[in-house]
Amino acid sequence: MEPATLIESVRRLGLAATRSVDAVRRELAAGLERVAPLLDAILIFDEEDGQLRCVLAAGGRVMYFAGAGIARSDLRTLPALALALGRRATLGEQGARGFHPADAFAVAVPLLRTSGGASVVYAAAPRALDGAALEAIVALADHAGFAYALAHEREDYLRRAEYDALTGLLSPRVLRERLGLAIERARCAPLARIALLFVDTDRFKQWNDAYGHAGGDALLRALARVFRAAGGGGDDLVARNGGDEFCLVLGDTEKSRAVERAGALRHAIERLDLAALRPAGSRAEVAITASIGVAAYPADARTPSDLLERADEAMYHSKQSGRNAVSYFGADGALVALRSSFADAKRTLGPCVPSTSSFT
Repeated sequence: MEPATLIESVRRLGLAATRSVDAVRRELAAGLERVAPLLDAILIFDEEDGQLRCVLAAGGRVMYFAGAGIARSDLRTLPALALALGRRATLGEQGARGFHPADAFAVAVPLLRTSGGASVVYAAAPRALDGAALEAIVALADHAGFAYALAHEREDYLRRAEYDALTGLLSPRVLRERLGLAIERARCAPLARIALLFVDTDRFKQWNDAYGHAGGDALLRALARVFRAAGGGGDDLVARNGGDEFCLVLGDTEKSRAVERAGALRHAIERLDLAALRPAGSRAEVAITASIGVAAYPADARTPSDLLERADEAMYHSKQSGRNAVSYFGADGALVALRSSFADAKRTLGPCVPSTSSFT
């Protein structure tokens, strides 16, 4: 193996690290084949819940292994043994076996991962490889470990930036980006409709004061589950806007239907089992409800920022009207707060409102 081949493979791994974890996996497999052309089976494992899960399988002899798992504690397998030893492990060492009966050569090398968990690469061939080929495989795997760790850290950072850490819902930034894209697409489709629900949790401060931040976090996670269930469509977006505020973007939804779904959401929050969320032994009982504002594109606004402002304005109208309500702009542009009946919505929105409703 020419030194230039190893250098070029390392360079490509560095570039792959700036793209994605999958790109590093693919480049590592390609690089191993370059530095040791006799290799015809390459597997990469990531640790998941005490198992080593195969996240890449390259080579016809081992394609069936993609997605399969082995116990990290099973030292009869080369990947588990290599991780236990903290170094390369070769076929037959301490009785460790390969994954295919045709493996005449096999080595497993741990990959560095600083973002959590362990990873290991397994390479095999149907013929014996000399010492130089083995050293080239190990050297490339060592270099790949740094690229793999960098790619994982990069993806972890992007994931944290995209999703709220506590609830797992979209972050405010991503919500606004995706809402903007949705409205851009809607402008090219004359019949497209988008609705935005802006939700503020009623009495959240009292809840936090009564049950502490742990109790507040438990409530926010429970609310997030309700919002996920409410935003079940493929075009829907569910986000935490910050604090105890949430937003739901309902894709391909008429305003009348959005008001109806907002009412169903209000009832779901009102019926939330709060007893399970309160700390054991607590006596105070804080009722949790939601004030919701609804705004629609293009009926109420034609830009993402205007749509958010209109929905926010409607939400504040719910708050000022006594909380636990759904507010929206009627046909005359005036704000209407709805609580127990859908009749008002039929009158203020016009005949497009369905005759049946989930409101009770």
